[in-house]
Amino acid sequence: MEKTMYVPILKWRQGEYLAVGRTRETIKDWMYPLFEIPVEQWDFENDAPAKSLDDHLKNVGKRLSTNWKKRRCLFDSPHLAGDDTMANGDHHLAHVFDLARASACQAIPVTGLGRHLAYQQAVASIIAQDSRGCALRLIPDDLEGNPSAKIDGLMHLLGVTPEQVDIVLDSAADVADSPTLQASIWQAWIAGLPYISRWRSLTVAGGSFPASLNPSAGYRPHGDVHRREWRGYTRLAASIPLRQPWFGDYGCASPQTEMMDPRLFDPNAKIKYTIDDQWRIIVGTQVKRNGRDQYRDLCRHLISDRPVVFMGRTYSAGDEYIEDCANSVASTGGSSTWPTVATNHHLTKVVRDLANVSGASTVP
Repeated sequence: MEKTMYVPILKWRQGEYLAVGRTRETIKDWMYPLFEIPVEQWDFENDAPAKSLDDHLKNVGKRLSTNWKKRRCLFDSPHLAGDDTMANGDHHLAHVFDLARASACQAIPVTGLGRHLAYQQAVASIIAQDSRGCALRLIPDDLEGNPSAKIDGLMHLLGVTPEQVDIVLDSAADVADSPTLQASIWQAWIAGLPYISRWRSLTVAGGSFPASLNPSAGYRPHGDVHRREWRGYTRLAASIPLRQPWFGDYGCASPQTEMMDPRLFDPNAKIKYTIDDQWRIIVGTQVKRNGRDQYRDLCRHLISDRPVVFMGRTYSAGDEYIEDCANSVASTGGSSTWPTVATNHHLTKVVRDLANVSGASTVP
């Protein structure tokens, strides 16, 4: 039986790629991650990028090799301008794949309908050089009108057939509250796709983690948020669709991101912890004003709260860190520590649940 793979859509930031790297190999076997290149850091004081695009991207290959090695993965660049180039004039996506290639990584480019011609040409060049095809990421508007003609036109430009294309049907933050409604939306998308049996893979994805955790009082001592995309997927899987899709989400982050001026922003301490159909969110107070020691109390609350949701230190590297922090064995970390902890646990939880939903004989 073919595995029903998990396609986490993750920003290429330290918290996320370290979380992937620290995931057990048996969990990685069920993952086909889609990494998004984030926008450059911004220097708000000078109203300019904090570093050049060359500096922003220079370590992608090395970090991908360290954290994902030679496994296949998807790379997308929806946040930079489609015609952004490096200092030497190379397209930025082509440069990313040069770096990945130099580190012996097996990255696959992601594109979509309506991307800049320069971006599509860069994708076509990468496909021709690597012979690994591409992924086509579709949003709801793409499937209106005559999607077959638009998809055929793009495949002709890229020089690929359906057998060389991974389809990702991405609801992003537009995920219905009702699992039944979301399942029916995805069913309609799948029914409207051409070549349904020929695509290399088919994934449905969405991300319902809140863009803001305000008011924070709603998450003290904790609050639970429905994982609407997972609830919709389990309903879809039970409906026996035309083709059983893989599952994708945005980890423990919202698809809607914005740049914050760090001079004006003092974030609250928080722990995000994925449970069956929800995220358990535990929020403290402002970190700059009140310090990081409060993370120990947040970890203790997660571990000791009843009914028990904590899955034990052996569940994932993230769970081990939570218990060690609660017991003052591990530090309270830095800005990327808790995204790493949350995402590492989340990846493990989703893979194991997906294996159960798909009827796998062995759960990793």
